[in-house]
Amino acid sequence: MAVTAVVAAFVPLAGGDRESSAAIPACLAVAIVCAALCSHLLWASSNALGDRCLRWLAIGTTIAFVGLITTLMALPSVFAGGGPVDSGADSAAARYLVWHVFLIAGAALALSSVRATTRNLSIFGGLGALLLAWAAVASSPFGDLANGDGFSPTMRALVGLIVLAQAGVAVLWWRRAGGAMTWGDMCVLALMGLSALDAFAYMWAFGLFAGSWWASLALRAGQFAIPSVGLLIGFIAVAEKLREFEDELTANLVAERERAREHEERVTLDVQRRERIQARMQRMIDGVGLDVAFQPIVDLASGRVVGAEALARFKDADGNAIPTERCFLDAHAVDMGVDLELAVIKLALHCHEARLPEGRYLALNVSPAVLEQDELAFAIARHKSDRPLVVEITEHQPVEDYVALGAQLDRLRVLGVRVAVDDVGSGFASFRHVTRVNPNILKLDRTLVCGIDDDPVRQSLAAAIVAFAKDVGATVVSEGIENENELCCLKSLAVGCGQGFYLARPNLGTVDAEVPQLAAVS
Repeated sequence: MAVTAVVAAFVPLAGGDRESSAAIPACLAVAIVCAALCSHLLWASSNALGDRCLRWLAIGTTIAFVGLITTLMALPSVFAGGGPVDSGADSAAARYLVWHVFLIAGAALALSSVRATTRNLSIFGGLGALLLAWAAVASSPFGDLANGDGFSPTMRALVGLIVLAQAGVAVLWWRRAGGAMTWGDMCVLALMGLSALDAFAYMWAFGLFAGSWWASLALRAGQFAIPSVGLLIGFIAVAEKLREFEDELTANLVAERERAREHEERVTLDVQRRERIQARMQRMIDGVGLDVAFQPIVDLASGRVVGAEALARFKDADGNAIPTERCFLDAHAVDMGVDLELAVIKLALHCHEARLPEGRYLALNVSPAVLEQDELAFAIARHKSDRPLVVEITEHQPVEDYVALGAQLDRLRVLGVRVAVDDVGSGFASFRHVTRVNPNILKLDRTLVCGIDDDPVRQSLAAAIVAFAKDVGATVVSEGIENENELCCLKSLAVGCGQGFYLARPNLGTVDAEVPQLAAVS
């Protein structure tokens, strides 16, 4: 905008005070093309931004476009013998006033937020076109505005009002933007500012083709060229942003497809892994790769074996041992945990008579989920023998329904089965749980037994459990006895029975009737 103003200041020096057959049509042609482009871009901006008020300014610019065309067609250098437009000075001045006034009016209507309906726009544009048509054919449509001595005082006064009006519109538009001007706002301000400079130079001209009229001509081209270029740059910038957004969206879609492919592969792998686990679990449920080890439960005072706990042992297809806990976790992950536990229980019931001395009880680890199954009671009833049975309630998950649990336990008690609570003193096996189950045997958790000989707190808790068991008529069995010190401490606390590696390891053969080292001591 500043460059255009500087160039306009030097145009009179280049053009002199005479009409140039080339300079005037060239400047008007640039103004016409840029006015058409500016009008189109303002209309497109209105659609893009959802601001219909910009359409008033687009129509105002269109009227200016038509006014510039009539000015060009009135030039003798274009139509030497006289064209369709009156070439008189009064007519030219009138056309100048008309399109400037409608340009200002379009901006004013946009600022006033008047509804830009098709009807209102048509009336506004039609009125401007009619006035320009009248000024194109009438020799003095608005009276004496210019003569041989230059522009009349009336013309200068009217153009001065146009300058003030355009400056006022520019200020109001700046205030409308609220200091946060968009690229479109700056282009409108440039249009209004350069148009005001055009009118200002026109007002001080001696007449047509003289003095500062040449500066007005240059500004007339610049006032549409600069906003149109600015709007075009804005649209290019938007297009570039859209391209970047499209590239980003494409990249995101590619990444999403890749993630979907990877997820599908993982799902496929998970399905395949699940199928492999299910096949392995079913093989064990069918008895292949499944065995039961018995770990003796010993009377600590006499060294006599009073029972044995059945512990599952698993092997893969190659005969390699599989960790028991991992195997049960895999089974529960594929909803086959209950079936696997029942398979272990059935195998233990099937082989315990040949491997346990007479009168010794068999302890079966049973989860609350298995207790809910009628198959457990049926299996125990089918394998009735002279060996007593104990179900150890393993608390790897909390009991949700104690009423249902109590009913299942009562059903087992009718079959002569005693009940033990595993992991007392740790985990979910709280005393509330113990009182709700009403067990015959309390099994001290190995975390409580480990290092009990050096820990008064553990000793106090174990003593309390022993006292509680005595009051309710239950037996205390200690798990995880790993050394002689722990054994001696537990005996001093009156813990009746125990099991652990120090006493006897789990084995796949028969169980001895007593532990030699304890029997010798007693």
